Order: sequence, then C-alpha cells, then structure tokens
Amino acid sequence: MSGSVVLDIEGTVSPLSAVHDVLFPYARERIEGWVRQGRPGTQAVVDGVRGLLGGRPGLDEVVRALIAWHDENAKHSPLKTLHGLIWEQGFLAGELSGVVYPDVPPALDGWRRLGARCWIYSSGSVLAQRLWFSRTDQGGLLGHLAGHFDTVTGGPKREPASYHRIAREIGTPAADILFLSDSPAELDAARTAGWRAVGVRRPGCENEFGTHPVVTDFTDFSGIREVA
Repeated sequence: MSGSVVLDIEGTVSPLSAVHDVLFPYARERIEGWVRQGRPGTQAVVDGVRGLLGGRPGLDEVVRALIAWHDENAKHSPLKTLHGLIWEQGFLAGELSGVVYPDVPPALDGWRRLGARCWIYSSGSVLAQRLWFSRTDQGGLLGHLAGHFDTVTGGPKREPASYHRIAREIGTPAADILFLSDSPAELDAARTAGWRAVGVRRPGCENEFGTHPVVTDFTDFSGIREVA
C-alpha cells in the first residue's frame, strides 16, 4: 500500500459520545466567560463571528451567536476555533483527554508500515485535533500522523473542492488517497474528487452508505486493501 489515508474523527476514529458528552459540555460552560474576558485568540474569533453575522454586532450578540451555533452543532470556523482554545486549557490542565477506538493505534502503525501517510480531516480545529491525539486513552498518537486539516485549511467537508485542495496540499494523486468516514455525504464528496472512499460503521451507526464499501473497524485490512 502507498499513498495517503485520510481519517475523520467523530464516529470514525473516536466514539461520538466522547465528543458530544464530554468536550461539548466542557466548552459550552466556558464560551461566554472566555469571550468576555478577552483571552488570547478571542479577538480573531469575535471578528470571525462578526464577519458571518454582518455589520458590527456587539459582544452580547456575538456571545449569543456562538452559544446558538454550539447548541445547533454548527460547523462555523470561529466556533470551532474557540472550541480549540477552550479545550487546550482543559487538556493542559489534565481535565480532558482524547478517546479513540482500541483498533486505531495498531491500524495507524500498520498503515505507516505499509508506506502510507495518515492525515486527519475533521470539522474540529487543527488545534483541537492535535490536542485530542496528543493525549488519548490509548497513549500519544501524534507521531503516527503526517498532518491535520479542518474547515479552515481544508474547506467544508461535503464539498468536492475541499478534497481537491487537500490532495494538492499533501502531494498525493486523488486515486492514491483513501478516505474513511461515517458520513455518507463526506464520502460522496471525496469520491467525486477521485478519492477512494470507505464508510466506517461503528456501534450505533445507522447511516446508509449506498455503494461505498464499508468496514466496521480498522482491523479489517483486507476490506481496506481492496480499495486502497
């Protein structure tokens, strides 16, 4: 195997519950205080929110928008950036740690031994991704990863143009990139861009993957090799 493997996080590498039941509540409790205190990095977040809202909304409106987007699980980049800043504090304080499925570390090691580079592409900020993989319940995994993409550096995950952009950035022909995700819409976009796309059906996943090949975990190398 050669080329690159690009991985989604939520529902693919990590359980959805690890993000939605732990990280999200942790961030929500701190959004307003973080913004009003003007912590490092906050001004860029505020400017980004104002750009999306239009005009020059006050700080109260900015806070309301961020909390509303959080509750809607919106993928707006300013919110994801703020999440990363808040989570960084939590990880550094030892209050948070990443959670990955047990099959992930050996799979990352196996892909590397086969000559593939592994990348992450998630709606969460690059900062949040690096924190997640630096301290997981399976140990530090950053050494297995060639790099990270989010909706700022890669683009929206449901648009083929984003996958074209990432392919150019990592210097790998589209046909030599394997994308693993639990999202059919993301798989469709990747395949439209010429990538090889495989659905990941973790416990509790009820998504319909259509014509995409499907694996239930990363130990199924035979199924992955057929499309890699």
